[in-house]
Amino acid sequence: MTALREGRVFRLGGSVPLDGRVSWAPAGVRGTQPLNCYLIRSAAGAVLIDTGVRAHAARIVAQLREVLPVNTPLAVVLTRTEMDCCLNLPEIEAAFPVTAVHYTGGITVPVVDAARERITVEEGRPLELEPIPGVPLRIHAPRLRLLPTLWPYDPVSQTLFTSDAFCHNRSEADEEPDPAAVAAQLRVKFSWLDHADTAPVSDDLRAVFAAEPVETIAPGHGFPLLGKETVAAHVEAVLKEIVR
Repeated sequence: MTALREGRVFRLGGSVPLDGRVSWAPAGVRGTQPLNCYLIRSAAGAVLIDTGVRAHAARIVAQLREVLPVNTPLAVVLTRTEMDCCLNLPEIEAAFPVTAVHYTGGITVPVVDAARERITVEEGRPLELEPIPGVPLRIHAPRLRLLPTLWPYDPVSQTLFTSDAFCHNRSEADEEPDPAAVAAQLRVKFSWLDHADTAPVSDDLRAVFAAEPVETIAPGHGFPLLGKETVAAHVEAVLKEIVR
């Protein structure tokens, strides 16, 4: 567990080996990769952005217990309803009072007792959502996606949670983007970029980062990008690859 913004935002989860079997990583990359979910705390409760992969369920529940008092109200926002985002909902609900699960898309999330709220966000028109008092989020619907996807933004910490995008960073020490890593990650996850008019995608990406002052990019896979200069450099690297 890592504090991205002390007392406010925490990165939870574990790592998996990259041995050619991880579908969202470039096949030739070796080593390990963090798989992340994120916790945003306020005085009234907390919001969990995604729930992590099933293999890390016990670890994530233990990490939550480290930073949340017993009976802390916990809302969940799913960036996608894919298995790496939602499968730990039952284990988390067994440990904490989950108030609601917010998600998008047409895929059914795991069965839980908490209220499930399917939200619709229009491209270019972010939705204001406060799942827990003190955690106001702006939810973007990016065009850089495969399935229906949400990018929550926390204006207090200036953190943008980018789900399965911006997952190319392979080291905590990386500040300058590696163009080869950016290209490989984009192509393995969003192969449709090679066959599409990418101008609307790049325009949308520019609009998101123009609208929000982003101090931290927090992806679902890989290491977060920390600091406004680092964020700007990596956004530009992604844009160059999209429009090439």
